[in-house]
Amino acid sequence: EIWDFGSPGFVSASMPGRGMQLPNRSAAWRTAACVLLLPVCLCAGGAQMAGVPAARLMERGAAMTLRGGADAGKTYQMKLQRSYSMNSVIPVADHPTTMLASTSSFDRKGAKRLDLQMETSWQKEDATIEVTVRSKYGGDILKTGESDLVMHWGVSTANEDPEKVDIEQLGAWKRPPKEMLPDGTKFRFQKESVHTKFELNDAGEAQVKLSVPEGLAPRKIKFIVFRKDKGDEATFWFKSHGEGEFEVYVCPDTWRDDIDKRVADREASAPPGEEGFKSTILRIPSETELDQIDPVSTTTQPWHYTKEKAKAPPKMQRSQSAEIREKIEKEFKERTEGIASLKKHGRNYVRLSVMMPLDLHKWNMDSIERRLKRLKDIGVHGVMADMWWGLIEGEPGKYDWSLYRNIVEVAERVGVDVEFVMSFHGCGGNVGDNVFIPLPKWIMNEAKDRGYNKCFYTDRRGKCNAEYISLGADEHEKFQGRSPVQIYHDFMLAFSNEFHPWFHKVISKVQVGMGPAGELRYPSFPLSDWCYPSPGDFTCFDVHMKQMWKTHCHEVLHKGEWGERFPDHNGYNTPPEESPFMRGDFKSEYGRAFMTWYSNELLGHGNRVLARAQEVFSPYDIEISGKVAGLHWLFTTPHHGVECTAGYYNTNGNDAYKGIANMFKKYGATMDFTCFEIKTGADDCHPYHSDPESLVNQVRVATQAAGIKMGGENALPVDNWECYDMILAKAKYLDSFCFLRFSEAITDPANEFKKFVHYLSKVKCPQIA
Repeated sequence: EIWDFGSPGFVSASMPGRGMQLPNRSAAWRTAACVLLLPVCLCAGGAQMAGVPAARLMERGAAMTLRGGADAGKTYQMKLQRSYSMNSVIPVADHPTTMLASTSSFDRKGAKRLDLQMETSWQKEDATIEVTVRSKYGGDILKTGESDLVMHWGVSTANEDPEKVDIEQLGAWKRPPKEMLPDGTKFRFQKESVHTKFELNDAGEAQVKLSVPEGLAPRKIKFIVFRKDKGDEATFWFKSHGEGEFEVYVCPDTWRDDIDKRVADREASAPPGEEGFKSTILRIPSETELDQIDPVSTTTQPWHYTKEKAKAPPKMQRSQSAEIREKIEKEFKERTEGIASLKKHGRNYVRLSVMMPLDLHKWNMDSIERRLKRLKDIGVHGVMADMWWGLIEGEPGKYDWSLYRNIVEVAERVGVDVEFVMSFHGCGGNVGDNVFIPLPKWIMNEAKDRGYNKCFYTDRRGKCNAEYISLGADEHEKFQGRSPVQIYHDFMLAFSNEFHPWFHKVISKVQVGMGPAGELRYPSFPLSDWCYPSPGDFTCFDVHMKQMWKTHCHEVLHKGEWGERFPDHNGYNTPPEESPFMRGDFKSEYGRAFMTWYSNELLGHGNRVLARAQEVFSPYDIEISGKVAGLHWLFTTPHHGVECTAGYYNTNGNDAYKGIANMFKKYGATMDFTCFEIKTGADDCHPYHSDPESLVNQVRVATQAAGIKMGGENALPVDNWECYDMILAKAKYLDSFCFLRFSEAITDPANEFKKFVHYLSKVKCPQIA
């Protein structure tokens, strides 16, 4: 056969200007590859491909390049498949402190092509192990300046003893310890492997050098080498014939026993209480945690312990805990004060950012970098991006920041800021959602086990909305031992620990999601059940919110008979004139009491989440913000129906936005608001009753009275100057504006957006202390 789908490794298909690697590991992938190649391959009895006789493929292969035509590309990839397969690399020499290995491949004419030399050296005096991978042929590739050579690698820790082997773990890749990563290593989103570029050494060879403290050394590294042509997405893979990847021992068993003994001896000789400060301090432990620590046995951060391993400390050690806490507090204070001092003050212009696409996690870094450069060229200050909880915390307490770390590094190179949204909601159920990202699987599994209506907002028909965890679960449900608010806090804390080196350099503001679509509101108008301009419906029928209302009626209102009564409203699309509650019941004693409770519970949730955000970010002086929905329809009606169902009690003489602004003020948070581009007049008649300009003005007055910053967004896509003009007219009240959403069109020099950026840059922002 021309395409050897039965051989291990990758089958590579190259099209003009593009390249793809198809893992040859399943029937599904084989089928996909065949379908992909069918239109361009002319296979006559397996003897011809794209008009090239099979007998001539190997002869022509050596002269082909990835930049050639379709025929050339396929021939070249055949050369890869047949000529560049090599045996798995293992050590061939075992010296007390050095291991050597080498391998090479040859083309059909006997000329040497890729060569690899591997050396593992145990530097006992420095307590480190060094691994060096070199290639003379790779050096020739780098010297041309036209290509990069990259090592795609991970580590393996599996025990290979036949009596102890774990088959599932034997071939598994694990992410290397951070201490082992050379500068410039790129993480791969939701993958265990990483990418490190080869560099030229003094001998003109391509080289990657890894160094790891002996106590953290893995059993071996596993790697693949690939060449990437600069300016071209095509890649050329050099892989092992048998296992698919090369292997180099880092720490064989004969070394491990000696290393374990050396580490134990060092710990035994270390002064009591000092072992816990060898790694970066992440947070300040509580007194309770400190009291459960035995300072003599602690070898990592002192708050990382289990009840099974924690020893009850003798009373005379309590003073030691105080010393530990004092040292931790001092180091934490020095770090945060140093970062906070980097904050830039005195900005007098409206900061403009562009919201990146919802599916940013599917983009490659080169594409992101090109687009960020275009935005910077037209005067945009930064970008905003969702940091999806469902993509990052795949397991409880384990976070994969690799994608977002790469984005920050790209933004730093380009010179633009990044504002991340702590997106604790799912994606796929709102206007403009073009991708489906649910909450973490472990959250969904636990919710299913205990009942969705205990964990998620529920409507009067019993339908649960899994976009965001119900505020009723804030204090009544625990997922893997943590409440939702604690989970949000831990996520933000882990974020600050990972990204604090970029605070006030690339990241100066963080938006905190507090509800569906990241907005502080109830999910009262889900697109699957609702249509504009209906008022939506109340979503307080989950187990805990029903009980909370019942308790409130008995203990606060002393109206036990109201405990089972909810607003008489018949669904998401019920016209207000057909809803008893909106026709007049909202003005009754019951209606006022219910709306006060309903809106206060939403404010209480905002309080709990923003308090945790302030706790995490205020030591760094990072600005936090929250988003409030711009619900402009039914605004001129007495009942303000859509605002009521969303939790904004903006009727009966009550100012919903004043209450929200005052709550934000407690935590020094900026209030981000939408619908700045919409002009009053188009939908001010029945049944819309829309007045977005009056709504924005009410929010402006509320934020000014509270003395907090106001940020703006457009609610819908903007493609005409009338909308841009509406934003500019209100910009003088804004500290920042985020434009939704990035598209290729806005970076076109002929697009009106560039003119909008120019005029916005001349608007001075309010100065708020």
